[in-house]
Amino acid sequence: MSESSEKVTCPKCQAVNFTTSAVCWQCGETLPAPAETPASEQPVPLQAPVYGANLPPAATPTYEPQSQPVYAAKPQNYLVWSILTTLFCCMPAGVVSIVYAAQVDSKYATGDLVGSQNASNTARTWAWVSFGVGLVATLSYLALMIIGVVSSGQFH
Repeated sequence: MSESSEKVTCPKCQAVNFTTSAVCWQCGETLPAPAETPASEQPVPLQAPVYGANLPPAATPTYEPQSQPVYAAKPQNYLVWSILTTLFCCMPAGVVSIVYAAQVDSKYATGDLVGSQNASNTARTWAWVSFGVGLVATLSYLALMIIGVVSSGQFH
């Protein structure tokens, strides 16, 4: 509605009054009845919608339970293997493996499935590197000890 249709002007003192007022607030003069709004400008009352009322019987919607979203399986984090290779094989490579192993669960929890899988693969790779370096170091140490014992002549 416009402002002019919401207010009534007093014919005597020209004071602006509400349409619900019977007398002017300033001079007490009886106010004329507000002009009727034409039917074309009157608001159409809202009706509550009836869902499915305009649909043909065959198209009436059916309500089926929503299926649960399908998530990819959580990749293995290799955390235990990373810790063991850090302690018993090669510490620098094992620490890198632990860092990536710790990222697997947090990335999966945030929905980063690709990042979680990449972190899992990287953790596994660095755990194998740690194991391999530790194995080579241990075998090299044993070989040098055997060579040292044999060359010293104390092996009889």
